[in-house]
Amino acid sequence: MPALSTPALVLRHADYGDYDRMVTLLTPEYGRMDAVARGCRRAKSPLVNAVEPFTSGVYQLYARRGRMSIDQCEIKESFYPLRVDYDRLVHGAYWLRLLETTAVPDVPAGELFLIALKALAHLSYSDLPPALLTMAFEMHLMAQLGFAPRMDACVCCGRPVAGDARFDAALGGAVCLACPSGAPRVSNGARRIMMKLPRTQFEKVALVDGHPNWQEAARLFRSYVNRRLHQEKFAPPLSDACRGECKT
Repeated sequence: MPALSTPALVLRHADYGDYDRMVTLLTPEYGRMDAVARGCRRAKSPLVNAVEPFTSGVYQLYARRGRMSIDQCEIKESFYPLRVDYDRLVHGAYWLRLLETTAVPDVPAGELFLIALKALAHLSYSDLPPALLTMAFEMHLMAQLGFAPRMDACVCCGRPVAGDARFDAALGGAVCLACPSGAPRVSNGARRIMMKLPRTQFEKVALVDGHPNWQEAARLFRSYVNRRLHQEKFAPPLSDACRGECKT
């Protein structure tokens, strides 16, 4: 790959050698990309801030000995406020882990990249609960991956669902009350959130704040994400309101 310029979001870095770092980037055109930031750990390196997780900007890269190296970066956003709020930082780190796990090298990820930037902006600058934003991010991510659960019809019999149901994370959606199932019950309000929010622009997530069933939806959807992506140990703890006992 020749020298290139691309927007990117830093997902992770790791020390490499005495002064370098290996950096994992999410890019809209090239998907997940690993690159070396040479000399970035020197005190006066122009790349010292460009390789920090959550940083987004336009990165200039070039190929050297079969590996991409970061030449320079024009930083656009560092999402600084979330770095000084422990709760928001924990949620944001989980998002970066999900992105690193799901983004694929050399596969365009334009929509995923835009959703990540929008979500991080909300996490940094809005007053919305981090748990609510994480639920919205998980739902949008799964929809982009083609894993949105089916919530408008029963995954067992195919009949439309218009009220309370059960949510079967293993089967990937709602199960009507007429079908036998040991899955936890989902209220109509939570079911509708899980059905509609992944199809709604991220900027409208504030409309869900205050909804009496969003914590229930967050709890049930987390079980679905854990089953599909196996990221339980990285997930932030659910709030007490989200944890509540499953309805039977």
